[in-house]
Amino acid sequence: MTELPQIIPSGLATHRVDPSVTFVFQPGGAMAELLELAERFAEHDHPVLIEGETGTGKERVARIIHGLSVRNGPIVALNCSAIPGDLVENELFGHVQGAYTGADSNTEGYVQRASGGTLFLDEIGDLPLMQQVKLLRLVQEGQFEKVGSSDTVAADVRFIFATNRKLEDEVEEGRFRSDLYYRIQTFSLRLPPLRERPTDIPLLINHYLWLASEQFHRPGLSFTAEARQLLLEYSWPGNVRELENIVFRCALLSPSITIPAEQLPEPMRSHDLDYKLRKVEYLREQLEKEEKELLDAALRVSGGNQRQAARLLGVSRGALQHQLRKYPELWKQYST
Repeated sequence: MTELPQIIPSGLATHRVDPSVTFVFQPGGAMAELLELAERFAEHDHPVLIEGETGTGKERVARIIHGLSVRNGPIVALNCSAIPGDLVENELFGHVQGAYTGADSNTEGYVQRASGGTLFLDEIGDLPLMQQVKLLRLVQEGQFEKVGSSDTVAADVRFIFATNRKLEDEVEEGRFRSDLYYRIQTFSLRLPPLRERPTDIPLLINHYLWLASEQFHRPGLSFTAEARQLLLEYSWPGNVRELENIVFRCALLSPSITIPAEQLPEPMRSHDLDYKLRKVEYLREQLEKEEKELLDAALRVSGGNQRQAARLLGVSRGALQHQLRKYPELWKQYST
């Protein structure tokens, strides 16, 4: 019996299920192995580093790890690339009243908001070097000071980091601290891009079609055979996020519940033209190879007699000679 695709790791069935952790993957595939590893990491309180291209689902994996952990607090997410460098410390640790002009009251930073739970720092590779020093102390000692205060505060959080960069290369280039890197990379995961998990693509298409049908009240949504083939052959540079957005856009805008290829974005249709041109060229090469082998066989059987070879092939001698001229080595061999 064919195994059904899984939606979430099995452990979540008996734990805190969060709709945002939805994952569609083929049992036994690359994502199945990765999510099994994530479940194992969830049992411990060590930092986890998740690497992968944009749109591969790094935050969803972080939420899976949090959901399977023993921590009862919230998971709080902060995108490091969205914060100016001089504000990172204030966002992470908060500040006390009077710390700077306009600081009219005490505030909590993301670390305190995640107390008892998980702090998810996305795009950690974009964190400036000066702030990396502060973060290292936080991760290593579990302590910090609010901006404008000398009082040390204990941090009760579990850390999960994510990046679309290869941090090992960032360390070599001097853009990421080696001590911080080695502190956070012991438990690491690399999410494969969608092009490396082709068997999951049909499952994802069906999954998002079903979700779109429910959301837009359009039961029976489907793609034509041509459109589906385009989706399967596309390279998906934006990964799962791009696939989800395209399916939902088509589901909403298509005049018919059977979505035609014309409804897909132009780059995807251009890809189809390139693919078809390459396919035609390949078929042409194969046809010429077969034709050459057939001509050679007929002439060998007839002992090089062109008239007899033409009779075997069911063509005129003139037609045979026309075909032979396409292959100079055969023409030279059998024209005398």
